[in-house]
Amino acid sequence: MKKEIVALVPVKGVSERVKNKNMRPFYNTSLYELKLKHLKNVRGFSKIIISSENREILNIAQCKGFEIHARDPKYSTSTIPMSEVYSYIASEIQGEHIAWVNVTNPLAEANVYEKAIEEYKLMDPKYDCLLSVYEVKDYLFYNGKPVNFQPNPWPRSQDLSGVCAMSYVVNILPRKDMVKWGSCVGKNPYFFYLDRITSLDVDFQEDFDFCEMIYKQRICGS
Repeated sequence: MKKEIVALVPVKGVSERVKNKNMRPFYNTSLYELKLKHLKNVRGFSKIIISSENREILNIAQCKGFEIHARDPKYSTSTIPMSEVYSYIASEIQGEHIAWVNVTNPLAEANVYEKAIEEYKLMDPKYDCLLSVYEVKDYLFYNGKPVNFQPNPWPRSQDLSGVCAMSYVVNILPRKDMVKWGSCVGKNPYFFYLDRITSLDVDFQEDFDFCEMIYKQRICGS
């Protein structure tokens, strides 16, 4: 059965840890405009909606041919739990399935989203969502105890397995479930594995600088 997938792109006008990170210069573009460029080349989304409280962001989206959702400004503040943001935005739009796409993964290009769409459509019904993740090859502890290794005999780092982290590049699930759960994560997710570079997310200034350096190298070919 064909699944209608709507790409929903949340873009706040303000950010706390990296000031104005979505709109500030990122080499020859911005995180926001770069992601719009990626999405323009994606085949498989029935439509792409930009959700923001910021009029400049919405105007840019409209000028480039995207649909928009004018978000209530309170849902772009740090005082509103993210679960309420998920439910609110999903309830405001139409569509059978939502692909939640962040602009803060600048090294994820169009082919990544097309592959996610393909895997979601072929996904076994036992799974209730698709989550983009990357494998963690670090020695992890929780409450003082090792999580993904036994300390004796000491394992090689390349042999560590069984742990992954969400990258937030793309998460896909039924819209009604996002409204109900207030989340992109269900009880039985399908893990869509990506490499560490593609998964890089801009959360702090050092992330911004590192991603910008890699992006510049890709553009300049050096």
